[in-house]
Amino acid sequence: MARPPEFPFVPKTTVSLEVGDVIAIPRTDGRWGALHVVDLRRSGVTSRVSFIAGVLPWRGAHAPTAPDVAGLAVVEQALVGTTLFREGGFEVTANVPVTPTSLPNNFRDTGIGSRVQVWGWRAAVGRVDAWRPEDLE
Repeated sequence: MARPPEFPFVPKTTVSLEVGDVIAIPRTDGRWGALHVVDLRRSGVTSRVSFIAGVLPWRGAHAPTAPDVAGLAVVEQALVGTTLFREGGFEVTANVPVTPTSLPNNFRDTGIGSRVQVWGWRAAVGRVDAWRPEDLE
């Protein structure tokens, strides 16, 4: 399946995702937060069902748009599965370039003893919900 021509869309696999995609996450406080697709594999084990996503330091009254989150760097990141879309039903609402960070990304390190932070889809949503602006201070 190719990438849908416009936003928003709900991907079924990582084939229609691109690095920089912004995923809208409704928060329990009635506002919105966002995950950012930081890294993808295009081949190999789990390449169609997992990706690195990070929590963007943003919340708003509406689903995130490109101008809302452009230039923001993720504050934490982990390996996330496409169950975020299949079971959670969340949408990709925009695409903006990823701002580099010093956060570790071991997604491509598959050697013995390598470690990768992993979030289930509910944990990823919980990380977005837990972020507060005062966390930047």
